[in-house]
Amino acid sequence: MDQQQIETTLAITQAMADELTDYLMGDSLYRQLMVKTPSGVRQPKMTLGALLENVQLLGWERNQLSGPQQQQLAAIEERIAIARGAFAAPWGALLRRELKALLDSWRWYLDDAGRDAEARERYSQEAHIRTRIDIVQAELASDPQAAEQRRDLGQLDARLRPMLGGRGFSGPRGSENRYPASRAWWLYGQPSVDE
Repeated sequence: MDQQQIETTLAITQAMADELTDYLMGDSLYRQLMVKTPSGVRQPKMTLGALLENVQLLGWERNQLSGPQQQQLAAIEERIAIARGAFAAPWGALLRRELKALLDSWRWYLDDAGRDAEARERYSQEAHIRTRIDIVQAELASDPQAAEQRRDLGQLDARLRPMLGGRGFSGPRGSENRYPASRAWWLYGQPSVDE
């Protein structure tokens, strides 16, 4: 990330953290935000997965953050930890709902990719869904109520693996070292044949 991308991601992440308590006390999975950033006004949709993904991205860039930016990120991480404990039930419920929504989107994409060459060509854009699933599932790793979603993901992964062919890294440009093939195997290759 360049400095402007870092500042933009940090501004969005801060806005999500500022909304976190209200988000957890509500019942909507998606919370539309309007955030003034160095790259203009952005309108991200807040979910816990989006927040956790942004924190992960910023954590990877920690050595590029200024002292005040590192303090800001640490305060965001602390706010998340407090909210995770204080709102454990809604935290888990919203993550399970998000995981189900992500799995549905991923299933629909795999259905399309199994029969449509144009969908297969969009894989590098769509693979982000599978990466977000990984983040949300990791947060739910010890949640017994997410067992069904873990089974669903296993079935979807079993569909994807034989579809993937060569063509290198499909993830964000320049981020191969953050997504090793041993952990993020779905980012290596692209669907190349019908199921």
